[in-house]
Amino acid sequence: MQKYSRIIAGFLTVVIIFSLAACSAGKENPAAKTESDGAVLSDLTVYSYTWRMAEILDDSSYDEYMHDDGQRFQSLMSFSEKLRSSEEIVFTPYTSNLVELLNLTVPDQCMVNYGTEFSEESGYEINGEPAAAAEALQVTDNLFDLFPLQIAEGRGFIDDDYDYLDKGRIPVILGAAYKDTFSIGDTFEGYYIFERFTFEVIGFAEGGRVFYSSPDGRPVPYDRYIIMPFASVHEDSEMGRIILLQQLCGLITDENGRNHALKQVNEWLAETGLKDWTGQINITEDSLGTILQYYLN
Repeated sequence: MQKYSRIIAGFLTVVIIFSLAACSAGKENPAAKTESDGAVLSDLTVYSYTWRMAEILDDSSYDEYMHDDGQRFQSLMSFSEKLRSSEEIVFTPYTSNLVELLNLTVPDQCMVNYGTEFSEESGYEINGEPAAAAEALQVTDNLFDLFPLQIAEGRGFIDDDYDYLDKGRIPVILGAAYKDTFSIGDTFEGYYIFERFTFEVIGFAEGGRVFYSSPDGRPVPYDRYIIMPFASVHEDSEMGRIILLQQLCGLITDENGRNHALKQVNEWLAETGLKDWTGQINITEDSLGTILQYYLN
């Protein structure tokens, strides 16, 4: 949460940042359980070699990364390529990062802070326009290999959908909770991080499917999310640096075990000039199977 508030500092209000932190701290969400929990959790051995991975850069490392001449950005590009192309491990980047929808009435359950005492703080104004902070998920197709998502209407993502930073238009798949609000082909305006985009509805997800949410520490339904392709980053920019750094968050799978994955990640950091980031790229001690088993109990 520290990193998230650092990214959006100066854009969202302090009260929204505070309420997001409170929500992530473990407030029970009325929409958290679905019938498909059992299907996802029935075979925990599938997740025995999968761990959560995230960057936990200290403030000085983050500031250096964001404000240097681009050397660390290029190093991170190289590191990310090693993660993506490895034949020994599978890295699944995804993160939940709200989008601020403009001039729209959003279903209550799709709002950030839904089910908490801070729910009313998810509506505010940006430059005189009414805005609603809605739950959004930035993904690659790898996530759907671990937590399947079925398309009920429209289509899923294709390669071209990931290349949108210089186009201003983001294709999205909407969770089932949006079915009565939008139709395939509809567009709406909103902010992602700090830039304004047009969002285009290309599909609707089948209701009841779940994925593992790191902030919540348990499976949650796709139903209430705007699902976005994680942007392809090609050029150095403020937006590109933020997104590239966020793409270190996700799940890492290694059949040789967690220690092997951590050793490999640290070697790649050193090889790409990011040796001082060792220890700031975190791989959790417990496998996802262990975490999900705890949830069942």
